[in-house]
Amino acid sequence: MNRFLLFVLSALLSATALADYPTSFSNAKSKAEKAVYFDKHTTFYCGCDYVFDDTKDKDGDGNTHETMIYPENCGYKPRNPITKKGKPNARVSRIEWEHIVPAHVIGGHLDEWKNKRNYPECKKSNGKFMSGRDCAYKLNQAFKKGHDDMNNLTPAVGELNGDRSNFAFAVVQGEQRSYGQCDFEIDFDKDVAEPPDNVKGNIARTYFHMIKEHNAQIPDTELTMYLYWDKLDPVDEWECLRNKRIETEQGLGNSFVDEACKVNPP
Repeated sequence: MNRFLLFVLSALLSATALADYPTSFSNAKSKAEKAVYFDKHTTFYCGCDYVFDDTKDKDGDGNTHETMIYPENCGYKPRNPITKKGKPNARVSRIEWEHIVPAHVIGGHLDEWKNKRNYPECKKSNGKFMSGRDCAYKLNQAFKKGHDDMNNLTPAVGELNGDRSNFAFAVVQGEQRSYGQCDFEIDFDKDVAEPPDNVKGNIARTYFHMIKEHNAQIPDTELTMYLYWDKLDPVDEWECLRNKRIETEQGLGNSFVDEACKVNPP
């Protein structure tokens, strides 16, 4: 084997060794914060500024190591500023790592999720069973890998993350605005949400990736919509850079983003 080939193989092995797939959801969030979003502090859906560490203690709770959102530049107004217990809604002022493709879409069809009581390993010390999602995460390595894939994680206002829940994306009629100037709409009667146009392509390409790599399952009508969204909102510089960083960090990028960035670079 010639020296050049040995050099190439050595370089490839070194790159593989440096890319470590997340070992847990907490690890995935930590990696995303430190290796992907370290210089990109705006939320995905609403474009709100945030900091990972609230060193100025904006909310006055004494915790300077929590995320803090600054809604002034994005015009975000909470749907529920006060909780049912009469306390300020903490999810309004913090970011949460949103699964663009809900965990239920990735693993809701699995037996470990649907029939958790059939798995003694999912029984807790108090005699109760953990949730179907937690059971699948514990026992099904394919689901765990999909759940922790950084390609599917993005920072969002905590309230939006909670309100969206596991709703499918769709076109919401009537421009129902519940979050100030943030163009994120939810129809709670139909359990669907519509994101802003400028991230619809990002979402579509994430769904394509999760279907290809992790067997996410969606109806054909949704897939048709995402094919349209992919054309509506092409890749931009940040999406291409984000994809490169994720691939470097965990060894698995989004091939649909990679191809789009090569064919039609922003």
